[in-house]
Amino acid sequence: MGKRPAQDSDSDIDVSSTDSENEMEQQEPEQEEIVNVDFDYFDLNPDVDFHATKTFLRQLLGDDCNEFDISGLADLILTKNSVGTTIKTEGKESDPFALLSVINLAEHGDKPCVKQLIDYFYQKTSRSTEYNMFLRKLLAKDSKLKVGLIISDRMINMPVEVVPPMYKMLLEEMAKAEDAHEKYEFDWFLIPSKIYKIVTANFQSENDQRSKKSKAANDAVVEQSDYFHYEDIVLEENAKFHQSFDYNVKQDTDSRRVFTEYGIDPQLSLILIDKDSLAKSIPQMEEKFPPF
Repeated sequence: MGKRPAQDSDSDIDVSSTDSENEMEQQEPEQEEIVNVDFDYFDLNPDVDFHATKTFLRQLLGDDCNEFDISGLADLILTKNSVGTTIKTEGKESDPFALLSVINLAEHGDKPCVKQLIDYFYQKTSRSTEYNMFLRKLLAKDSKLKVGLIISDRMINMPVEVVPPMYKMLLEEMAKAEDAHEKYEFDWFLIPSKIYKIVTANFQSENDQRSKKSKAANDAVVEQSDYFHYEDIVLEENAKFHQSFDYNVKQDTDSRRVFTEYGIDPQLSLILIDKDSLAKSIPQMEEKFPPF
């Protein structure tokens, strides 16, 4: 605490009063500063967006991201004339804060980076027989139905309200593309996403180790889950199938424990929705998450 300036003995100022006021001012919590940010929507930019797209893919695929050719997928998303949208705040040459695009699984299904993903989805849905069989039928080489893989992710502090316009623009772009019939006339969309479950951490103090009762309580699972992408609430309501799956690589929940008795357990979410249901979901998103 800094020194106070000396005062004359004849001063009429009540020193005890000013000290008290100064202390109260110092104890008052600082108000949070509100920063206004303008979000601008841009087309995909292969010259600028590559590294950010890789980051989004790693984040989207979670703990299993190292099983995939992330660079190959990023290149595929950013190929010339691809449809999709990014959100930036400092012009088109800046890094994106969010991305939404689609990959044609029928056209690119034989590419190694895409085949890795398809096999992964088969593996994940293997215990959900109906989901797995339906997905295999859609993605079979002789299938007449086209499936688009939607890649959607953003920085964790990006508001969900930016998402409905991105989906709306994606559908408009696909309909207006010169090669729309060949590349973007999808019957179904597969949307990988993420949820998280909240669980009690396995952390134990010395006292806990002495008590079996404490240990049992500490290992209990709290049945609670939440979304990283809140638009998934709407998509799931309209989906043919949606389910969450554990990652192949399991990180210790305690490593995600930040000054709380709980940890988070991220899981892969996989949503399968037909084109009409996706189109119906967009105005529902706009209603649920209206623009600012």
